[in-house]
Amino acid sequence: MSNDARSAVKNSFASITAQLANLLVGLASSVYVARMLGKEQFGIYNWALGLCGLVVAVANVGVDNVISRETAKERTRASEYLISGFLIKVFTSTIAYLGIVLYLKLRNYSGLQLAVGYLLCTTVITESFNASCRAVLIGIERQDASAVISVVTNLIRVSLVILLVTLKYDILAVAWVTVGILILALILHLRVISRLAGGTWKPKLATTKYLLATGSTFLITSLFASLFDRADYVILEYYKDIGTVGIYGAAWRMVEIVTMIAYNASIALFPILSRRFQTSKEEHAKALEKATKYMTVFGFPFTVGILLLSNPLMVGLYGKKFAESGTALAILMWSRVFAFPILPGQQSVAARNAQLKLFPPVVVRAILAVGLAVYLIPKYDYKGAAVSKVVAENVHYILCYLIAFSGPERFNPIKLFGKPALATAVMAVAILFLRRFGIFVATGGAVVVYIGAIQLFRVLDSEDVKILRKVAMSFIRPGLSVKGD
Repeated sequence: MSNDARSAVKNSFASITAQLANLLVGLASSVYVARMLGKEQFGIYNWALGLCGLVVAVANVGVDNVISRETAKERTRASEYLISGFLIKVFTSTIAYLGIVLYLKLRNYSGLQLAVGYLLCTTVITESFNASCRAVLIGIERQDASAVISVVTNLIRVSLVILLVTLKYDILAVAWVTVGILILALILHLRVISRLAGGTWKPKLATTKYLLATGSTFLITSLFASLFDRADYVILEYYKDIGTVGIYGAAWRMVEIVTMIAYNASIALFPILSRRFQTSKEEHAKALEKATKYMTVFGFPFTVGILLLSNPLMVGLYGKKFAESGTALAILMWSRVFAFPILPGQQSVAARNAQLKLFPPVVVRAILAVGLAVYLIPKYDYKGAAVSKVVAENVHYILCYLIAFSGPERFNPIKLFGKPALATAVMAVAILFLRRFGIFVATGGAVVVYIGAIQLFRVLDSEDVKILRKVAMSFIRPGLSVKGD
C-alpha cells in the first residue's frame, strides 16, 4: 500500500490539520460572537446557514464527486472539468438562491433576520464554486493546498469578525465578512489550480453533458442529505424561536467539526479507491478493509469521548447561558459514533460507480429525520431535533450495510467493531471516573487508557503496525522508499 498509503495519510493529515486549525480559530469566533451578541443573533446566523444547507445540493448539482473521480484518472483534464462544472453551477446556484429569496418573501421576514438571510444565502453561489475547486484538488491529491487556503482565509475571517463584534457591529457584519472571505477563497483556489493543473480552461460541451448526466446520480442523494443536515434548523425556527436555534446551533457546530474530520479522513481515500478499482478488484477490497479498520479505531474513542464530556465542554466554551447545548451535544453525538467506519464504504461505492445504491438509505434517513423533527420539536424543542437526527442517522447506517454495501464494502460487524468497541468501553469507564477532576485530566487519562486497551485487546495486528510504521517513516524520511503492502 506504499505510495497510496502515504498519499492517503498525507492528504487526510493535511485536511484534518487544517480543520483542527480552523476549529481553534473558528471556535474562538463562534464563542466570542455567541457571548457578545447573544443566542438570538447567533441563532439568526445559524438559521441562515441552515437555509443555505437546504439548497446546497441544487447548487452543486452532484458534479463535484464526478470531478474528483475523473481528475483522479486524468489529471491533465482537471481545468477542463473545473470550468465545465462552473458553467453548470452558474445556472444551478442562481436557481438555488432565488428559491431562498422566494421562501423569505413568503414568510414575511423583516429587519435583521431578513437582511442576514438575503446576504448570507448568497454563499450558495460562491461556496458551490469553491466546492468544485476543492474537488479538483482532491482528484489530483493536493488537499494540502486546499488546506492552506482554508486556514489562511479562516484566520482572516475570524480576525475581522472578532474586530467588528468588538466594535459593536451586529450579526449582519459577520455575514458580510463570511461572503467576502468565500470570494477570496475562490480567487486563491483558482490561482493554485492554474499552477498545479495544466490543460485547457475552455469548457467543452461533451464534458459538460457528461458531468451533468453522471452528476445527476449524486444529485438526488445530495438533495436528501442536505434535507437531513439542515431541515431541523428551519423547523426549529418555525415552531419555536430563533434563540432555540442558537442553542441547537452551538451543539451542532461541534458535531459538524467531528463530521468534517471523519469526511476529510475518508475523502483522501477516494482517488486511491477509484484507481484501484480500475486496476485490481482485490487491491481495492484490501485498501478498503484497512481504511475501514483504521477509521473505526480512531472514530470510536473520539466520538464517545466528546459524548461523555459534552456538558463541561459546551459550558466551558459558550458559558452557562448555553448550558442546554451540552445536553443537545450529548444526544447528537450518538448520530456520529458509526460515521467513521461507514464513510470509507460509501467512498468505495462511489468509486466503483454504484452510487445509486446509496439512494434508498439516504432517502429513508431524510424522510425519517424530517418526520420525527416535525413531530418531536413542538413537544421537546432542541432535544426533539437531536433525537430525530440520532434515530434517522443510525437507521441510515444499517440500511447502507444491508443495501448499498453489497460489494467489497460488506464486512463482519463483530469482527470489525468488537475489539475497538471493547477498548472504547474501557476508555469510557476511565472518563466517567476522571471527569470529576476536569475535562483536561479526563481527556489525557482517556488517551493513555485507550492506547493501553488497544494493546491489551490486540486491536492492531502485525501487518497494521508494519504499515503504520512504514507510513510514519516515509514522512520522517521523505526519500525513503516504502515497499510492501
